[in-house]
Amino acid sequence: MGNGTIYRRGHSWCVGFTVNGRRVRETVGPNKKVAQKALSLRMTQVLENRYFPPNRQLGRMPFKDFAQMYLEREGPLLKSIRTERNRVLAWAREFGSRPLGQIARAEIEDWRREKMMRCRPATINRDLSRLRRMFSLAVEWELLEESPMAGIRFLRENNARTRYLSLQECQRLIASCIAPHIRALVGVALHSGMRLGEILNLRWYDLDFASGFILVRDSKNGESRHVPMDATLSALFRAYPHRLGTDLVFSSSRGGRIVDVRTGFQNACKRAGLIDLHFHDLRHTFASQFVMAGGDLYILKEILGHKSITMTQRYAHLSPTYKIRAIDRMNTLWAGATPQASTSEVLPENSSVTPASQATHQDPPPAPQPRNDAGLSI
Repeated sequence: MGNGTIYRRGHSWCVGFTVNGRRVRETVGPNKKVAQKALSLRMTQVLENRYFPPNRQLGRMPFKDFAQMYLEREGPLLKSIRTERNRVLAWAREFGSRPLGQIARAEIEDWRREKMMRCRPATINRDLSRLRRMFSLAVEWELLEESPMAGIRFLRENNARTRYLSLQECQRLIASCIAPHIRALVGVALHSGMRLGEILNLRWYDLDFASGFILVRDSKNGESRHVPMDATLSALFRAYPHRLGTDLVFSSSRGGRIVDVRTGFQNACKRAGLIDLHFHDLRHTFASQFVMAGGDLYILKEILGHKSITMTQRYAHLSPTYKIRAIDRMNTLWAGATPQASTSEVLPENSSVTPASQATHQDPPPAPQPRNDAGLSI
């Protein structure tokens, strides 16, 4: 049949063939034999120059109008509507009123090369992933023949940050949080290692004060998990106001999900004199302090909710000071003396941070009493 093909998409059979160098795809129906007959007819029409596209408006919708349609249809399904909306609007500014059918693969590759000069690979890939989804739906909604994203390669990601806070920096950050909800969010992140989205999705019935665990229902990998809750974290939740009319632990003044955390967090970072700090780095901080306190990587893996231990090792970067102390202990060992390592060599004497390494799969970690002295209080 030459360059014509039939294939199945979902419950429907489709035909594909080439006309004047352009690939055309049509959905026929649920019957394979009907699809074979339709392809034969189309190939004959092409050979006899009698084929005309069924929709001459295909690909003519301005990209900005399509972006608005996309947000209206897909917006409610997006996990982080604000972040994804910003990505969609950025693409709308990039392509403006240009018809969908005029956007070529080459210019997307040019965009990628230009962004590589000033953006991280993960950032670029997230933007490309959103654009790929948009064009795929444009094809599915019969607004476009084929996606220009076909063949676009994503960048290899190597975005492991080594940014994490010392206990003294944690204290400064907490003290610099003016807004009560920002102070509480920072405290939860530092004591649990939870992602910001997981914290914002917490509901009061997810907190089991009796067993000392937090149930994370909506995690990044789609699986629920239990996160140990120490006494400091328990006291934080008990003291936090319970807004009427909503089950959310952290809610807006109207009872909905908090949208803007970045502004308050960045302002706190400035007051604390902390540069280049992202909220996600608080998760790094939890993991790093956990490992420096002698915590087991496999327990950390379950607390953080990683599917692979490789991801956990990415968070388990140790501080240079701790490495030096470890080498000093080895030197003492070779000299004939065996030192007794303890977390007091890592944590300040007055710190109230409880090593999360004491947590187990079944039991919550030992719970220290909250302190208001020089320790890490919330």
